[in-house]
Amino acid sequence: MRPGLSATALRRWRAVHTWSSLVCTVFLLVLCVTGLPLIFQDEIEDALGTPHSSAVAPGTPMLSLDQLLASAQTRYPGDATNFISLPDDDEGLATIGLIDKAGAYHWVKYDRHTGALLDDQRQAGTQRISFMDVMLAVHGSLTLGLPGTLLLGVMGLLFVAALVSGVVLYPPFTPRAGAGTLRLGGSPRLRWLDLHNVLGMVLLAWFGVVGLTGVMNTLEKPLFGLWQATDVARMLAAQPGTPGPSGTPETTARIAVQFAMDEALRRHPHETVASILFPSEARHQPHHYLVWLHGDTPLRRELLTPVLIHASTGEVIDGEQLPWYLSALEVSRPLHFGDYGGMPLKLLWLVFDIGAIVVLASGIYLWIGRRRRRVAPMAEVIT
Repeated sequence: MRPGLSATALRRWRAVHTWSSLVCTVFLLVLCVTGLPLIFQDEIEDALGTPHSSAVAPGTPMLSLDQLLASAQTRYPGDATNFISLPDDDEGLATIGLIDKAGAYHWVKYDRHTGALLDDQRQAGTQRISFMDVMLAVHGSLTLGLPGTLLLGVMGLLFVAALVSGVVLYPPFTPRAGAGTLRLGGSPRLRWLDLHNVLGMVLLAWFGVVGLTGVMNTLEKPLFGLWQATDVARMLAAQPGTPGPSGTPETTARIAVQFAMDEALRRHPHETVASILFPSEARHQPHHYLVWLHGDTPLRRELLTPVLIHASTGEVIDGEQLPWYLSALEVSRPLHFGDYGGMPLKLLWLVFDIGAIVVLASGIYLWIGRRRRRVAPMAEVIT
């Protein structure tokens, strides 16, 4: 027995490890299985024919975002514009997100150089859902929306409890040959127990990183909602002289969205626009564009800078530095999916993910085997 760990403490830690693991294991298996294709999301989408902008000579001018927006609005008259996204990996691509009168979201993609329509999620009037859309929905929220996302956050915390208790329990049950021993000549259950323990310890650091960053990602909507309800509301309240537009968001005259983007870049000339969110009551910015920018270094690319621009007057409110909890959230994303180190890191994440599936599956096998051993003597007594 581990020095300083009493029999009572050992039983308690074992109970924590057993039940925290059992409660979260099925959810974690779902996350590991859906996480495998998400590691290679870019490669899979390219293989499935995801459209890209046309290859052009460096310095080729781009069309105004307002021209693309006008095309989207002509294609879907009456739909409200929700956002415009400008991806890092294809600077000639623009995704315009729309909301129809029923409140359903959909998007269209344009080539910023030619204005050509590259993709439409509602081709032939039917909402298209891709394989990666399904994987993202299941991995992020079990397709249950915010409740599912928060449920996965709780499962992540239980996973962390299982890791901590597993570290505490490993020394008392270490084979006599020493830590890391695989007793291949023993019973099947003993071999699985050693594999479960050794793989768990080898992957401990990765488990911790992926588990904690996963919990952070489940809090994305609540954390951004908190920021919008506090910091954004405070920044807007500090501009009492800024008039609000009259009428509904659909009928109010707005400044050009390209002007809003250019104003944000003028304030931050060394950054790149990632997306532009349109005025929204739900986001506590009913009269302002919210322009998100980021830097060009590996770290600054994950840290966003907000700029608020009044949709009627063009008045700029240069956003403050994001609070620590949102900065932590932004940095956690590439750590969770392993997409910041190219293909070598993705392959390493693949190996670790498969190892995690083995650890989880072996844990279920060991628990079932232990239950059977307990039930068998009782059955003999009854018969």
